[in-house]
Amino acid sequence: MYKISYVGDGENTEFSFSFPFFQEADIKVSVDNVLLNTTQYDINPNDDFSGGIVVFSSAPETGKNIDIFRQIDLSRVIDYQPTAKIDPEDLNVDFNFLLAALQDINAIDIDLSQWANIHDTLLTKIDYVISTIEDKMSGGAILGLYYNLISVLAEMINDYGYVDEDADDHNDDYGSI
Repeated sequence: MYKISYVGDGENTEFSFSFPFFQEADIKVSVDNVLLNTTQYDINPNDDFSGGIVVFSSAPETGKNIDIFRQIDLSRVIDYQPTAKIDPEDLNVDFNFLLAALQDINAIDIDLSQWANIHDTLLTKIDYVISTIEDKMSGGAILGLYYNLISVLAEMINDYGYVDEDADDHNDDYGSI
């Protein structure tokens, strides 16, 4: 998990971070393990989204633990159409996004405060992705190709008989059966 921690001094309102993200909504801030509302701070990102500065509306109190971390919202940003050409750049962005989300999930050291921040939305996001994939596959093109391939393979297998049948004693292009 990409995360940086600070301790408040009661005066400083700006805290920098230097890890990649995709949109400002990916950056979360907590003080003493309490997730803050986005109205309590602003994010000034670098031009290339490789980091930035979190600016609090009021300085966190002295001794308060401040965590700035990335939590990617698993949602679709590109909708591929069945008859449209797929742009490789869009596909790479999608794969980078998914890889980053999986890296964040993999890096979580399971403790209750971190788990509470992601658990509520993770299952619904996974269900959404599954239903989207099922919806796209049931549109005919991909699922139709899959079923056609299975039927062709089944016919090819049946041409040579089943495993429990005795094989004919003859040669063909595939050798002795």
